[in-house]
Amino acid sequence: MEGMPTDRPATGAPDTAPSPPVLVAALRRVPPSVYGGAVMAVIGALGWACAVPWLFPSLGPTIAIQSEAPEHHSARPYSVVVGHLIGAAVGFAAVRLTGVIHQPPVNVSHALNGARVIAAALAVFASMALQTLARARHAPAQATTLLIVVGALDADLHGAFVLAAGIALVATLGEGVRRLKLAR
Repeated sequence: MEGMPTDRPATGAPDTAPSPPVLVAALRRVPPSVYGGAVMAVIGALGWACAVPWLFPSLGPTIAIQSEAPEHHSARPYSVVVGHLIGAAVGFAAVRLTGVIHQPPVNVSHALNGARVIAAALAVFASMALQTLARARHAPAQATTLLIVVGALDADLHGAFVLAAGIALVATLGEGVRRLKLAR
């Protein structure tokens, strides 16, 4: 029909690809749970392929914050990376200071003792305080601290590598999700 507006380009070819704003809008509507699962799948697959356990529990809450509350300060890469690194460093220090580094992990011994409880309390206190000072508050990092204190993550050089890689992966992939969710 002559003179009627059309959605087709002037060439007459059908428009098969959605325009970028439409695609971005569609991707923004994807539920956070889908992004969370996808990021964990990527980190898990990479860890599996490299035979390194880069997937650990505190990364789940991190991607949840990045995809559900992308505008929140704790979802930003600085808070994610610095928060987790502070949590890890404090956990490493606490297990050494209290001597629990020489004890079997809680999930193996099925027992807590006074030194482990003191290490946990000190580590969470110091981690939260240092994150506040660094303006890098990231609640999931307290889980990283406790994973080290209870012995679920190794407090050695290999453990530090595993943590750093997992943190870098969730910060990078999560930032992509965060930016997508914030796109206008």
